[in-house]
Amino acid sequence: TQFTPVRHPLPMLSLSNVFDAEEFGDFHRRCAEQLGLEHLEFVAEPKLDGLAISLIYEHGLLVRAATRGDGTTGEDVTANVRTIRAIPLRLRAAPALIEVRGEIYMDKRGFHAMNARQEAAGLKTFANPRNAAAGSLRQLDARITATRPLTMCCYGIGQFDDSARPATQWATLAFLRELGLRVSPESRVVSGVEQALAYYRELGARRAALGYEIDGIVYKV
Repeated sequence: TQFTPVRHPLPMLSLSNVFDAEEFGDFHRRCAEQLGLEHLEFVAEPKLDGLAISLIYEHGLLVRAATRGDGTTGEDVTANVRTIRAIPLRLRAAPALIEVRGEIYMDKRGFHAMNARQEAAGLKTFANPRNAAAGSLRQLDARITATRPLTMCCYGIGQFDDSARPATQWATLAFLRELGLRVSPESRVVSGVEQALAYYRELGARRAALGYEIDGIVYKV
């Protein structure tokens, strides 16, 4: 009748925002000063417009899925997540314990097809893919979630019990891919402010043609 609260082993922190090139330059300067470096490389990734999820795998098996919630405590949605075909129930050659973090969303094609089915059945349609994804994931009946065209893209690791944790964000994405998880093919390593801004302009020009909604770009040192 309700979702069980889940306390995250490591907080799921929110992102800081910049809104123009000058603010991004300030961000680069602050990071460089804190790290004692003159030049930084970033992994640039599209910020998918969905909802954050935490997946815990033990010995390769999916044992728990939780929403971000307030960043400290989320909701257990394991039964619903197990119905999403893009999320493997078993990982390939996985460590004893790994928490995978990513975004559950609905692509444009699936969203429009679902709304067409809703309308044909005389049911309420959804305003946008993000609301549709959130509403679909938080169904108390997992059989309803199973009928919704949800997918997932992974972007990070939280809790991890292996000493061979990837040393960089780019290596983390490669490692997640090796485990059998989906990561964004649009992700790229960029060097310095100019390349970072060039990626922003390039993806912005292609934004309308992407098969999913984005609400920004994430840069990780």
